[in-house]
Amino acid sequence: MQALVSRKTNALSVNDMRIETTGPDFICVGMPKAGTGWLFDQLDSHPDFWMPPVKELLYLNQSMPRLSFLDQRSRRAVDRTASEPGGKIGERVLRRELIDPRDIGFVQYAESIRGEPRSMDRYAGLFRFKENLLSGDITPPYWSLEYDVMASVAEHFPVAKILLLVRDPVARAWSRISVFHRSGKFDAQLLEDASQFAAFVRRSRKAGGARATQIAQSWLRHVPQSNFRAVLFDDIENQPDIVLRDVLAFLGADPDKRRADVPPDYNRKAGDRKLTMTGTARAVLAEHFKDELLACANVFGGRASEWPSRYGFDLKS
Repeated sequence: MQALVSRKTNALSVNDMRIETTGPDFICVGMPKAGTGWLFDQLDSHPDFWMPPVKELLYLNQSMPRLSFLDQRSRRAVDRTASEPGGKIGERVLRRELIDPRDIGFVQYAESIRGEPRSMDRYAGLFRFKENLLSGDITPPYWSLEYDVMASVAEHFPVAKILLLVRDPVARAWSRISVFHRSGKFDAQLLEDASQFAAFVRRSRKAGGARATQIAQSWLRHVPQSNFRAVLFDDIENQPDIVLRDVLAFLGADPDKRRADVPPDYNRKAGDRKLTMTGTARAVLAEHFKDELLACANVFGGRASEWPSRYGFDLKS
């Protein structure tokens, strides 16, 4: 395991003011459709955290971060925020009205670095507003971070925790395809032809390209095992209270603190319309992810050990 240097303090200048910040306490690097919305809502409502007023910062995966949540259309989204935690206004827009001085400062700082090349010092500045609370970045597209970016994150933030949420790859891909369908980007007629659907899955990086085992192994080349945690979506579904307590303790928060209006099983996406998985789709996805299903069982264990048998695969095969 690569030895890591001790935490250093990053310094940057904004509006002629010297800012000292240690950056994010944690970074959730995916996976998409594996419970990252649940994680954001739970941490955003916990008194030990200040979470940015946007779930997905989309900073580390862009060489010239656009910070699209600053767009005017995004700012108007706060007017549509529902009263329940998180609201249903999308993951990459401002999620609450800008009243808290910390939120206002965050947006002003983001505007000052928008359009500048990616910099770990600038990235660290996004979390200066947490004050004495915990804070981090939950951006599912970070599953595809390049190797050198992972190395840079580990170097600049050596004590930051890395979280990877993992879901049965067949179910995860189908959930992503359902999102495509809701947004008009997937033609359900493809499900009538196995070869055409298989071709679509192979072409779609978001549906068919992500491999949680590869992501975990890549991060563990840069961060110590003690700073890395994989959380299974099955466990979030079946024992959310236990998972939440474990995650909070891992991040350094008090598991006994809760907000009564955000129970551990809260899911703001529960009512989203989903496609019914056909037998053809199930067979195609299972074959596409066969090696990953077997690898997940070996790498993550626990409920992931049950995934291969769901699709008729022997763990020993």
